[in-house]
Amino acid sequence: MAAEKARHLALNMPGIDDYSLLEEELRDLARAYPVQALPELINPLVTLQDAVHQAILTPRRPGDAAQLFSIGAVTGGILAKASHDLGDPRAAVTQARTALILAEQAGNTTVAAWLNGLMALIVYWDGRPQESLRYVDRGLATNAVNSATLWLESSGARAWARLGNEEQATQSIHRADEIADAMEPTDLDGLGGILTFTDARAAYYAADALSWLPNHPESVGAAQEAVDAYSDDTRDTWAFGDAAGARCDQAIIRIANGEVEGAAESIAPVLELPRDLRIGGVVKSVQRVGAAADAASDSKAADELRGQVEAFVARPLTMHP
Repeated sequence: MAAEKARHLALNMPGIDDYSLLEEELRDLARAYPVQALPELINPLVTLQDAVHQAILTPRRPGDAAQLFSIGAVTGGILAKASHDLGDPRAAVTQARTALILAEQAGNTTVAAWLNGLMALIVYWDGRPQESLRYVDRGLATNAVNSATLWLESSGARAWARLGNEEQATQSIHRADEIADAMEPTDLDGLGGILTFTDARAAYYAADALSWLPNHPESVGAAQEAVDAYSDDTRDTWAFGDAAGARCDQAIIRIANGEVEGAAESIAPVLELPRDLRIGGVVKSVQRVGAAADAASDSKAADELRGQVEAFVARPLTMHP
């Protein structure tokens, strides 16, 4: 309560001409999101969103709308990701679309591209790769070369792969590589965390794409590169969800190559995640491993892996009132 009163005072003092306080809170939460459990972050995120909405609805100073709308757009986007992580894609898309309206009001094409990347992610995990590609195309229409467009191109790779289009998926991976070599930093990169798309995330997305095409000549190498990218949890680029996804992709590719025991080794650290880290994308990645094990030839190792997967997905992250 004291912190809320202090923030209210800071935002309403005469002579204050920006919303840096809100932006700093947003930065801290964006950097915490990939490494902390969602139950620890949801209340601060909602509180920040309330403060932003209140400021939008009761503007006091001219000239600050663009900054405020951009902060509101990004905050709404992170909360959309939270809804996705809690297994509610409909709420996630609604929040992301509302956030996109704020980004467009701000004239912030970088945030708009990032939000299209977010929507591409949400519908991809909801089993709608064709719709994911539509969001990719909308985001890439800016023709920018930055981490948001790297996310979009990488998202396109795995959507094409899920549709079984190896040629388009491979082309998207190669275009993502070109963007990574030439991209310019943005304000979102300065905030960091979930708001920037790193080389490690690009490696994970490439592996995720090729896990749908396990016989692709680059699949084994891409999976190992992704796992290696997340091997050090002290790096700024580390994220528990992406680290888990990379290991699941490697497991899927190993199963396709007849290496069920190797797959079990790949996924073992994922199956040890506590319940409050079992976000939607992680659970669905583990389910994909289970489906691959189902399709594998019967063996004791495959049976054990299926049992471990069933036990994991039966206890996903849930939020209590």
